Amino acid sequence: MTGRGENHVDRALLTFDDRHVREWSAAAPLFTSYGARVTFFVCEPDRLDRDDVRLLRRLADDGHTIGCHVLRHERAPEFIAAHGPGAYLDQEVVPALEELRRLGFPARSFAYPCSARDESTDRLLLALFERLRGGVSADRRADPSLAAELHVPAGAIATRRVLPGCSVDSGRGAVAYGDDLTGVEAALRRTADDGGVTTLYAHCIADAHAANHVTPARLEKLLALADGMSLPCVGFDELA
Repeated sequence: MTGRGENHVDRALLTFDDRHVREWSAAAPLFTSYGARVTFFVCEPDRLDRDDVRLLRRLADDGHTIGCHVLRHERAPEFIAAHGPGAYLDQEVVPALEELRRLGFPARSFAYPCSARDESTDRLLLALFERLRGGVSADRRADPSLAAELHVPAGAIATRRVLPGCSVDSGRGAVAYGDDLTGVEAALRRTADDGGVTTLYAHCIADAHAANHVTPARLEKLLALADGMSLPCVGFDELA
């Protein structure tokens, strides 16, 4: 274990995707109770109603980061292969980014839908965003070797603009994803011990939902785990 000195930087980046604003807002007291700030990557911002916008602004006022997750959740490599990079920017990215900014959210970070990305999409999007979030297979979250794949050392944070993440969702509809988060726990422990950052993602926050979701109980378990390691949870904007 590396001793914690004055230059030791350790952070957990807990992120949530799509457009589950009401469920995210309902979990706000849980985040507050652990002093956690997280990132909400929003898609379909043009479909947010007045209450959604009000709640999202309240989350931002609480210190959470609001990022971009494109307009219609199209996978970047597939869309670009079919229509070209210009069309992807014009139809998926720029309209979402402009709408978020019109609503008052800077949206400096971006999360790839379905974690689908490659080096060419990274180059395209890094012209618009400070950081991007990709992902690893959710099957890896029970594998202790995940720690090495997710870990970004403290000395690399300033220049590592594409961060890998792993799902901590509990299930989708009637399908449960399993309770073994051994790899996720190992990743958090490595970051707490060695410094740097580890990124995780989920979607809706609910005991049950038709979409991908993490239960409040699992979310609290993860927040308590990070808290027990003295591992702060911060938003993407706080890495700038």
